[in-house]
Amino acid sequence: MKSSVKVFPILLASFLLLLLTAGITCGQQASGQLFEKALYSEEVEGDLAAAIELYQQILEENPDNRQLAARAMLHKGLCYEKLGSEQARQAYYDVLSKYSEQAEETAIARERISSLDAYVAELNTKAEQHMRQGNELFKRWEYEDAIKEYEDAITLRPNTLLAMNAQYSIGHSLYRAGKYEDALVTFTNLMEENPESNIAPVTELMLYQVQYAMENNENPGIARNHSDENKIVDPETGITYNKIKTFSGKNEVYMSGGTNMSPDCRFMVSENRVVPMDGSDPFNLVDMDAQRAIYSPDMKKAAFYADSAIWTVPVSPETGRSLEHPQKLLDGSYKFQGPVNWSPDGSQIAFQRVEKTFEQDIWTISITEGDLERITNSPGVEASQCWSPDGNSIAYWMAGELWLTSVDGNSTKMLLKNGGKPSQWSSDSKWLFHSNWENNHFYSLDLNKNFELAFPEQVGNFTSFSPEGDKMLFYYSSYDEKWPLKIVSSLGGASYNPAENEAAYGSIWLGDSKHIMVQGENEQEEITYKMISLSGENSTNIKIEGDVDGELFPYDFLPDFTHIAFSVRREAGRKDLYVAPFSVEEAKTTGPPHMIFEGWSGGAYNVTNSWSPDGKNLALIHEGDIWIIPLEGGNPEQITDTPDPERWVTWSPDGKYISYIIYNQSEQTAKLHVIQPEEGISRIVHDDSQGGVWNSDSESFILITDQELQLVSLEGEILEHILNLKDLGIDRPDSPCLSPDGRHLAFIGYEFNDKTFIIKYSFDSKKITRLAQDNLYDYKYSLSWSPDGKWISYLTYEEIKVRPESTMWEADFEEIMEKLSE
Repeated sequence: MKSSVKVFPILLASFLLLLLTAGITCGQQASGQLFEKALYSEEVEGDLAAAIELYQQILEENPDNRQLAARAMLHKGLCYEKLGSEQARQAYYDVLSKYSEQAEETAIARERISSLDAYVAELNTKAEQHMRQGNELFKRWEYEDAIKEYEDAITLRPNTLLAMNAQYSIGHSLYRAGKYEDALVTFTNLMEENPESNIAPVTELMLYQVQYAMENNENPGIARNHSDENKIVDPETGITYNKIKTFSGKNEVYMSGGTNMSPDCRFMVSENRVVPMDGSDPFNLVDMDAQRAIYSPDMKKAAFYADSAIWTVPVSPETGRSLEHPQKLLDGSYKFQGPVNWSPDGSQIAFQRVEKTFEQDIWTISITEGDLERITNSPGVEASQCWSPDGNSIAYWMAGELWLTSVDGNSTKMLLKNGGKPSQWSSDSKWLFHSNWENNHFYSLDLNKNFELAFPEQVGNFTSFSPEGDKMLFYYSSYDEKWPLKIVSSLGGASYNPAENEAAYGSIWLGDSKHIMVQGENEQEEITYKMISLSGENSTNIKIEGDVDGELFPYDFLPDFTHIAFSVRREAGRKDLYVAPFSVEEAKTTGPPHMIFEGWSGGAYNVTNSWSPDGKNLALIHEGDIWIIPLEGGNPEQITDTPDPERWVTWSPDGKYISYIIYNQSEQTAKLHVIQPEEGISRIVHDDSQGGVWNSDSESFILITDQELQLVSLEGEILEHILNLKDLGIDRPDSPCLSPDGRHLAFIGYEFNDKTFIIKYSFDSKKITRLAQDNLYDYKYSLSWSPDGKWISYLTYEEIKVRPESTMWEADFEEIMEKLSE
């Protein structure tokens, strides 16, 4: 397949070369005649292949005639350019490197390289757009249209890594569409055409997965459940819900953090994308990389985040489209916070102020004047501000509590000790809807009472009141939030999903580098572990048996997989920790569990505990301090006692030290500490670390700090400046992870345009390789190398389509209030 390079007008270059050719001396007559023959083949006959052969003959026969050789090499490049071949670039570089004294030829070569660079950059941009659109169509199950987009990407940039990723995506689309024979041919061809490329390892895994699906007559695992019910009467509450609209294809909306309904309920807004309820085509609110867009109550303005600032833009109340250029309202650090909240008259917005010199309190700002007013002022973080329709109050969330303040900030009170985040008021300002991850509530200000309300799963989530306030509207998206596990070859190439769309909250590689223990959940939403094969075979459920009172929460394995650890919830949020003997071959526990710690205060397991390399001790953060728990007898021992809570506890590879982070809220710093458990002596390694990992020698740390990767000693001395991340265009590095042999470092890099790569850095060659380039806009985290160093697994968050269409439902608000008050 030829490379597609635009043929620019090159008449001027050819004319100049003809003039140069006229100066050939008599002693060069034979070579000159050969050059004229080549030029005739190129310019008159258009036989570019023959011309290239003649120019190459001139180069071989006239090594000492540097002027003629330079012209031949340049014309060879022009022929390649007309053919659309990437070899043109190399020919032009040869002119510059081999014949630098030939001023005319080198000047033309530089101009051609510059033109090619500009055009190739344009092609890359267009090809990436096709890849992105293909990925979007793939997510919507529109596989035929997705394949067309991937084919367009290949046409624009054939014989490139992007083209191989696109071909891989075509095979994946065919597989998900159930066209296994075509998928098998596509992956086989990709392997045969690129046997030594970085796409080969992951393509081989997809071949195994397709073959397994064919042999076992299994579909790709997409649940296509769908209900034709148009009316639901909830058996628990008796409340009636009616389906009022369906959505499919491009008019479906992900329920992300920036999703909301317009006040007139004629549009759904998802970040910058506006979806009209009348079924017409979606559109972008503004021509910017905007997030969290939200319309004003009168539909004449909209506010959004972009470039770390808050912006506003006038809009048409009829079409919802912007009318003028957006205006910046306030600089800061605004991107993925909850959206701003409009005052009822549209003259102000309430927002969580996020700037370097301000705590995260609630402020208001005038849209026209820009006047700022602080509404809350506490050492904690306030969020989810929600302005009442009567304009008198703002509800907000702080540290798990529901609060209410007057707009002037003079009257503030806590409504609920355990409250959710407020999002909607009833039109009479008497009822406040608030929710958390698990429950939905209405708080009555008249009754000073909180009511829990469970909605039927089929109606989805409460999204808005109707414009008149008499109906509650619910949106049941065809997409579910998922946290799938993915794998990428450490050589590069596309990503691979061994467990399809199963949820993955944590993962641990087995020693054979062919299986992974994946923490997820079953249909009853119970936390489970499964053993996943890279070759696409059915996963194996891990069985935990033991006479323990309470629901088991499996969370980890000891390093040698001879034991599994789990917790059991007790009163007041406390947990008891257990370990039980485990067999990988039998995929189950093989003996009774025994308790290792009673009454643990809790926390995220990846942040609060770490096994020693020999598996004999567990470092655990309990009530903000580090404890050492021996697994073979002995009592737990507290080794730190500080006023601020410790986090991210990690043993060194040799088991002599434990590192941890102390985050200081007031100073906005994260200090890296190291302690020797036996001696109890702690030291500060760095005053403000943004992340890091132990070096393999256990005597130094690889730190992310000040937009740089540094090697730092345990005494805090900078031993090496490894990488300047700004030079790589990386805005936010995350999740550094050292390879098993210690020769490579992998980390997640967020570029300034929100592309995300897994970046591998070689300590030997000092070079970087970008991995997982097939989907550049997903959220990646929790990197882990396979024991053999051939694979890197990671977790990601995605909105994954699991139903044919989305639906909107409504229920009478008056009926709901009656049922709640009974």
